[in-house]
Amino acid sequence: MIKLVRIDHRLLHGQVVFSWSKFFNINRIIVANDEAANDEFKKMSLNLSKPAGIKLTILATDQLIAKMPKIEQLAENIMIIFGNTHETRRFIEAYPKVKEINYGGIIKKAGSKQYSNAIFLTDAEAEATSSQTITYSNANLGEQTITVTGGSTGPWILAGIAVVIAGYSFWKIRGKSLKAIKN
Repeated sequence: MIKLVRIDHRLLHGQVVFSWSKFFNINRIIVANDEAANDEFKKMSLNLSKPAGIKLTILATDQLIAKMPKIEQLAENIMIIFGNTHETRRFIEAYPKVKEINYGGIIKKAGSKQYSNAIFLTDAEAEATSSQTITYSNANLGEQTITVTGGSTGPWILAGIAVVIAGYSFWKIRGKSLKAIKN
């Protein structure tokens, strides 16, 4: 059963290893990243980073999409991690059964605009998230809202919206809005 779908440019790191995998009692982590799937050194590094006793599968996004019917049948608690917004969007468009995405850090890049401590969007990503409102709650921050404006809209608009806040946050995808739920 898929317990968590996450987007994080760091892929596999301490927060994933020690927090999310334990919180959801994860048995298998699937890293869906085209670059890592085609780089033996990155595969080796990811394998060294995985928690003991947890299986790790590293696939290109298209491989993951093709294997989803089989993955759904596994009797395991599964976490899928994407490294960027483009691969995440491609997966969600091909596999709309996923209704929740957990957003981790999205790295600052050339030409990106900072929306929050960890939200960096290029013009293209902002355009992809046009008319999207992201609301999140945190005990220390209260309820916060970020609105990204632009021109295009679509049913599964995912972009590099990332908010790193204390505690656990889930991003619910419901049509055109994302709402965080504090655990």
